[in-house]
Amino acid sequence: MRIGAMAAAVGLAMVASASMAGGVQASRVVTAPAPEGVPMSSDYRVTVNGTPVAVYTAPVWYPTYVKPFGGPYAFASFDFAGAARVEIATQRPLDRLQVLPESRGVRPAVRDGKVVLTLRRPCQLSIEPDGKNGPLLLFANPLERDVPRPGAPGVRYFGPGVHRPGRIDLRDNETLYLAAGAVVHGGVVARGRNIRILGRGILDGGVWERFKGPAPHPLQFVECRDALVEGIVLKDSWSWTLVVTNSDGVRIRNVKICSSRCENNDGIDVVNSRNVRVSDCFIRSDDDCIAPKGFGEQMGAEPWPPVEDFIVERTVLWTDRAHIWRLGCESRASAMRRMVFRDIDVIHYTDPTCPAISVQPAEDMLMEDVLFENVRIRHEGQALFLDLNPHPTPWAKKQTPGRIRNVVFRNVSLEGPPGSPPGRILISGAGETHPIENVTFDNVRRHGVKATADAPEVVVQGAVRGVVWK
Repeated sequence: MRIGAMAAAVGLAMVASASMAGGVQASRVVTAPAPEGVPMSSDYRVTVNGTPVAVYTAPVWYPTYVKPFGGPYAFASFDFAGAARVEIATQRPLDRLQVLPESRGVRPAVRDGKVVLTLRRPCQLSIEPDGKNGPLLLFANPLERDVPRPGAPGVRYFGPGVHRPGRIDLRDNETLYLAAGAVVHGGVVARGRNIRILGRGILDGGVWERFKGPAPHPLQFVECRDALVEGIVLKDSWSWTLVVTNSDGVRIRNVKICSSRCENNDGIDVVNSRNVRVSDCFIRSDDDCIAPKGFGEQMGAEPWPPVEDFIVERTVLWTDRAHIWRLGCESRASAMRRMVFRDIDVIHYTDPTCPAISVQPAEDMLMEDVLFENVRIRHEGQALFLDLNPHPTPWAKKQTPGRIRNVVFRNVSLEGPPGSPPGRILISGAGETHPIENVTFDNVRRHGVKATADAPEVVVQGAVRGVVWK
């Protein structure tokens, strides 16, 4: 491993200070140049308060059985406090410009052929001159705190530059730090207590073919307790991207996933784990964005560990080929329960055969106490919205249904192009021994119209009890 010196990191990082509104509000911007030799975007040039920001590029996989997903895209990242005036120069036409998600309230202006934005708090945005065709993802981070010192006990530090460590194993009380301007080609396996993965650098898996990386996944927590990953970019996975396996107490904060390079690029998979909290993140994935799973047979005799107390909040999601949520595709767990998804923006989901939300426990597993709250979903004309359908998938070891009870959808909206189908809602029980019980739809709106039991494309069938529409 190359150890970057703190002096080198400070020397390469550019710190810009400015005052806004006649000095009323001071601001600070921190950026870092890209390492030499890393592919960069030719579509966009970005400055923040006059400071140039490196603009990277990411590829998109083109499968043969669905239409292309818009080609390569760009992303840029910076830290700031106060106010940030962002100027984006591009040769792309700007007459159809969108800045997503709309809930962030960022209103762009176009001046002299440039997009101009003012940001006053951290956020992740998709700047879209032409929808999902070659957008710019803009990651505006808070300033870092408590940056580890290179050479400190237990710190593995990657400074600015390109690094090729391959597999990185972390153990108890270790910290992995990826500085701004660092591009690290590797895979991380964390196993132990009090492990931290921090920084503003990029963990890049794009040099490996599908399923042939140096570790099972670019970032995996295995049997961890009290772990944290914060601030980094995960780019171009060779498999599922961020995986939490048989762990308890994992926090995932301000992580940006730029991955749609090959099949099975899931975003975040929580496997037989407890007390996992995802907050203020961005996911673009080829496959499912959020997928709790059970693979208990890999962990010994039953009862297999459950998935429980899993929270995702204030996060932006985009899938190119699958579901946004797929809950229970693999169900070898004692249960999946107490899962909360709130204040979520889905800015794109693409595949016409997949609903945005799929709740599908199998293998006799119980899924209960699930809440979707304040969720805003944009679609592109697909007929499917959400399915509650406890049936086995081809990946189930035991080809039996599961059970569902106590699911709430509160303040969930689906919006799409004019003339789109209403968005099918399917609730399909699998028999008296595998029922669906106690499902509440509280202000669920499709294209501005509240969903009701007798609304178009609402199907309730099989052993289903206690569905409430508010």
